[in-house]
Amino acid sequence: PSERARRARASLRASLLKMPRLHSELARETIAYTTAFLVLHVVCRTLSHYASPTFRRCSPSDKAYWAASMVSTVNAVAVAAVAIQVFVTEPGLTALADDLHASVPELESWGGFFLGYFVADQLGNAYWWREWSGVEATTVHHVIGMVAYWRGLTGGGLHL
Repeated sequence: PSERARRARASLRASLLKMPRLHSELARETIAYTTAFLVLHVVCRTLSHYASPTFRRCSPSDKAYWAASMVSTVNAVAVAAVAIQVFVTEPGLTALADDLHASVPELESWGGFFLGYFVADQLGNAYWWREWSGVEATTVHHVIGMVAYWRGLTGGGLHL
């Protein structure tokens, strides 16, 4: 490997030496972001009520799904922005392919955000379980994502 690649890998490995996050710290952050996503859901429902005649004709479960889809879009845009930033700015990103324990600090710093979205969306899935289609697959996706990401952020091991 080139000298630049060696330095990038060394920098990435140095970031791994930091202490894993505490469960209590991550829980507080996750609760804060979960609350923020739930508030965003209410804001999306309220704005849609005033802006869309179609929304006003929807059933209660369809209105909730509509708002959850808007919140999901906000989350997707934020996640894509972070991923692009990491891809463009992280010189050691290629080292991730060789080291399954490597991590990218930018992704670690967004842990509460990612987990907060998973929890908030899963609350909607649980509430509307009988009315929304596909909640089983979404639940599996969210639960696996929450467990894996939590373990990775708290030192349990994961490729972040």
